[in-house]
Amino acid sequence: MDYIGEENEMSNLVTFENADNESNILRIGGKSFLPPDMEWPTNPNGEKMVFIFNIPTNFLNSTLQFNYPKDQVISVFTTYNREDYFLDSIVYNGDTEELQNIKNGYTKVVLHSAAAPRNDADFLIPAREIVIDKEMNEFDDYNGSLFGANPVFLQEEKLELASYQFCMQIYGGDFPEEFQDIFYLDDAIGYLFLSKEEKANDVGVFFVQCT
Repeated sequence: MDYIGEENEMSNLVTFENADNESNILRIGGKSFLPPDMEWPTNPNGEKMVFIFNIPTNFLNSTLQFNYPKDQVISVFTTYNREDYFLDSIVYNGDTEELQNIKNGYTKVVLHSAAAPRNDADFLIPAREIVIDKEMNEFDDYNGSLFGANPVFLQEEKLELASYQFCMQIYGGDFPEEFQDIFYLDDAIGYLFLSKEEKANDVGVFFVQCT
């Protein structure tokens, strides 16, 4: 487990509260506000991906000093399958091929306007609000869910993430019980990095690590 980032910059711990599936707040699960003219993301296997994060741009701009358009939303989607092995499609431990696999579309980060709530996937994760809690202690040996500042990686080789800024990491076990295998293993962690510069074709990257 490795902690990276500027000295004295500490991430915030987060807690989770039950939320409405259609609320436009920082949350895991629920429905997406993806506009009707945007196709629901599918992975290279043709499988509809599962919606996992709703992140209002106003919240990102005020908390992490991004400069996104106001009143828009970032939606994050991932490959998920209850019958077939999929971990290798979403994991990134530093191998260039792993990162390319993810960028080929096994996970997806989308910036868009907020439309009527929808869910076109085969699964709907019950919504939980992500509540920003106290700042992490620099001496904490912690590898759970965090927001802002710096990630705590489970595997840290050489990750090609220089053009991205860390947003948050979410522990699989913090999802509702029936979806704690959303990252295949319930002790895996999903990491969200967002592009430092606004790019329509590269909003960010989402990947998973496990021990």
